[in-house]
Amino acid sequence: MMGALVALIFVSGSNAQPRREHDKVVPLDAEEARERWTEFATSHTVDYCMDFTITHYPRHGQETVFDGEIFAMERGNTALTRIRIKPRKAEGISDFIFKNSPKESKIWKLEDGKFRELGESEWFAPMVDGLIYSPFDLLLSYKFWTYSYAGPGRIGQAVHFFDLQAPHAVSDKVSKVRVALSREFNAPVQTETFNAQGEPAKTLSLGSVKKVDDVWIMLKAEVRDEATRDKDKLQFTAAKLNAEISPETFDVSDGSKMVEKPRLERL
Repeated sequence: MMGALVALIFVSGSNAQPRREHDKVVPLDAEEARERWTEFATSHTVDYCMDFTITHYPRHGQETVFDGEIFAMERGNTALTRIRIKPRKAEGISDFIFKNSPKESKIWKLEDGKFRELGESEWFAPMVDGLIYSPFDLLLSYKFWTYSYAGPGRIGQAVHFFDLQAPHAVSDKVSKVRVALSREFNAPVQTETFNAQGEPAKTLSLGSVKKVDDVWIMLKAEVRDEATRDKDKLQFTAAKLNAEISPETFDVSDGSKMVEKPRLERL
């Protein structure tokens, strides 16, 4: 999985190869843990545009389908992402722009034709009514939080767990995030968010991956609300990697500009 979606989308870069290791998951020493986390937290992606669907499955009741598109580019250490989502059987589009870097993380939402910056407390609300996914789940600001190595384990494959301690600014919403990085690719296969009381709140899990233009991308993923047991299932349906995306796509000063979408290839 995740990282923007960024790290959550791209499982590995074009030149990444799996680490061939024996079946026993050996704990990392302090230097190995530092190297692994730094490699993940500083990873970069190509510019891209993708279409996706999210299907919300309540524990009781009918499922709801949402369609969306995502644009992303990186310049230096700053990742810019734009995500647009709409219910398939209803009017209205929710339009977000994300900015994420070691120095600052910001989110804007288009409201009444203008982009409004969201306060950090608003990052945890659903992106669209009826969904579990929140802006926080996709921003990955926790990549830059203070980490600690929590040990090895298995989630269908060998992983190493890292705990990210929430800063004071969001500690009333979340206490920590636990990321499971695969031993072979050093990419996230599961991310758990814990509420302010230290209880599991959400679990994001990788479903499947696909290699497109020599880049491994996340094809399917799922997020589960641990309290209600409701689920959102995400699937990417089309993509253009190494896309030419105008910087104006991420211009928060003018919400009236149309987003030009490159031609995508079906996945």
